[in-house]
Amino acid sequence: MFISTPSPSLCSAKVMTPGQKKRAAVDLISRRKTTTSLADENNTSRKFIRQQGCKAQVALDAVFNVNDACNDNVIYNLPVTKTWISQLVLALMLLGHTSYRNIAMLLKDLLDYDISLGSINSIFNDAVEQARKFNDGEDLTNIAVTANDELFHKNKPILTGVDTRSLYCYLLSSEDKRDEDTWAVHLMDAEIKGLSPQRTIGDDAKGLVAGHKLVFPEADYHYDNFHLSRTLMDLRRYFRNRLKSTITALNELLRSSQSTTDLEFSDTLLLSKKEVNRIRHISTTLDTLISWLEHDIFNKAGPTPEERRELYVFVVDEFKKLECIEPHRITSVRITLENKREAALGFSDVLAEKFTLLSKQFSLPIEAVWAMCKLQRCAYSSDQYYFRSRPLESELEGRFDEVEDAVLEAMGTSSMVE
Repeated sequence: MFISTPSPSLCSAKVMTPGQKKRAAVDLISRRKTTTSLADENNTSRKFIRQQGCKAQVALDAVFNVNDACNDNVIYNLPVTKTWISQLVLALMLLGHTSYRNIAMLLKDLLDYDISLGSINSIFNDAVEQARKFNDGEDLTNIAVTANDELFHKNKPILTGVDTRSLYCYLLSSEDKRDEDTWAVHLMDAEIKGLSPQRTIGDDAKGLVAGHKLVFPEADYHYDNFHLSRTLMDLRRYFRNRLKSTITALNELLRSSQSTTDLEFSDTLLLSKKEVNRIRHISTTLDTLISWLEHDIFNKAGPTPEERRELYVFVVDEFKKLECIEPHRITSVRITLENKREAALGFSDVLAEKFTLLSKQFSLPIEAVWAMCKLQRCAYSSDQYYFRSRPLESELEGRFDEVEDAVLEAMGTSSMVE
């Protein structure tokens, strides 16, 4: 018995031409034919047909994936020198606020460049010396309004001075003291460079105030309400927390009262309820008074100086009433408010002067300018802004936007340092 062997196929995988393989791949990825039909048609396995389809798909992705191709292109060749390394170190330090160790790690990982912490410190110190030469020759004659303050680093004061319009820092010096003489020396150095401010904004630090008065006796000194606002926020938070504590204590007594009929316990419960009511009255009243101070009196977008002072006096009187109920902490804040009234409201007098000039410039009643100032309390896209601006638009006609821009500029250059 003889067994016949099949004759080899004329179109097996080994004898397929490149053109046949391309057509099979195209038919597969275009889904014109199935894998099985292509395998039967070419007398090959389905695995072989899938391999040709994968090759064609990879080739298409490589051709049309432009982003990957562009990302791999060389943008430019950068010659890395020691000067360039120094510039990069300073940029990372000053712009990125990167630490010494992270700078060294970045240079090692990206550029395979070893640099010690001491070398980084030397680069920084050399830059400081060069910057000091430029700073010694700076011209400060164009600074009209300054903002001075004292920062602290490792418990050492850093005397700071900033031009409020450009935000240029003309003074930044770490000192051991912050008394009158120290401030006066630095302000005199700035005066030699042409500094002669019309106004200065700062807190009530004794050395700062005295040094400014000594060097610039003719310049106005306006109080920065940031510290006063922070004191008020601390007071409000204290009594809010105290109210929560008294309510918690009352709830514990109420749970305990369910299992006892002791008369003395009833008296304790009654006293606890009275304490909750007392603290609640103080806390809610303080919330209202402090809200008035922050949003109506200290806010630039607000009423005239006369109205602010009238409301300020009313708030202080209310503090006195609360002081009779609970003097703890309230007394010191009330005294601070009384002593700092004129200093805290000085910015409103500056606004009044500028708004008077604006009323003359646009031939408008001063009330219209202050109305525009109050309008800025509303969000521009809100319904409240829309309805409040209608009367002003009718009164100002086509000059509404011009007047509003002038008012915003005046408010922006008279703001409190925050």
